[in-house]
Amino acid sequence: MIHGLFGIPVATLVVCSAVLAQPEQSQPSESSGVSEAVPASASIAPDAKLVVDQYIAATGGRSGWESIRTLQGNGSVSIPAAGIAGSANVLMSKAEYRRTFVLTGGPLNGAMIETGRNGDVIWQLTGEADQYNGKLIEGAERDRSLRQYQFNQLLDLEKNFTRVEVVDVEEIDGVSTMKVLMVPRENPDSREYRFFDQKSGLILRTIIEESGRPPQESRYTNYRRFGPIKMHTQTDMMTGGQVVMRIAITNYVLNEPLPEEIKEMPLEIKVLLGEGPDPEAMGPHFQSE
Repeated sequence: MIHGLFGIPVATLVVCSAVLAQPEQSQPSESSGVSEAVPASASIAPDAKLVVDQYIAATGGRSGWESIRTLQGNGSVSIPAAGIAGSANVLMSKAEYRRTFVLTGGPLNGAMIETGRNGDVIWQLTGEADQYNGKLIEGAERDRSLRQYQFNQLLDLEKNFTRVEVVDVEEIDGVSTMKVLMVPRENPDSREYRFFDQKSGLILRTIIEESGRPPQESRYTNYRRFGPIKMHTQTDMMTGGQVVMRIAITNYVLNEPLPEEIKEMPLEIKVLLGEGPDPEAMGPHFQSE
């Protein structure tokens, strides 16, 4: 998905790419604004729906989530094993999304990884020293991103998942959790497991299993209230019990006007969409799938 161009090690970018593919479990859901077919009926087990409803109530209730129109957040990102750290920024509205990591450490000096959504276009920009590799995200990965880049994808289970059921009770760090299986509509062969704290109702962990990829584990901690809703402020991407990447976004502002530039896609992405200069005239770092 991301290529090792402009001095950024391939291994580092692969790690960051995996992070960008993860859902924001407790980020606020609105319609994408893109016309969609009405989904076929989903199989939502009553006990699983109760667990999800408890989570929604614990994080602000439907009215709280539905009051969110924009979100802005900033904090830090780190890859502990590589000595890499930097800043993390998020901007979100109903139809736009922008998440920007700027990383420094080891061979990196201000390397940027930016993921964006403008309507139904999903894109990614990577590079450093003002040289960037633009990429359009298409196919099943695009469909997954449209689901994940909602404020809260769990508000509408039938729209986003074909199957939701409680499959186990599991203890995490001494806390009893309900393990809930959710099968996303855009990829019925994948499995997403969310672990809900039985006492607080909050999501503590997710595991995503997809064919051809190792399981992706995330842990969510440091929940805080921002206006009418409660969100986790730290995400640990895990492998083999070790933290691969940590994202700590501790400052959120809700329902304030977003910077106008979020409505504009980067030039590199416009080129790939045929809305800018000829890609061949601008160099080999313009790519799409």
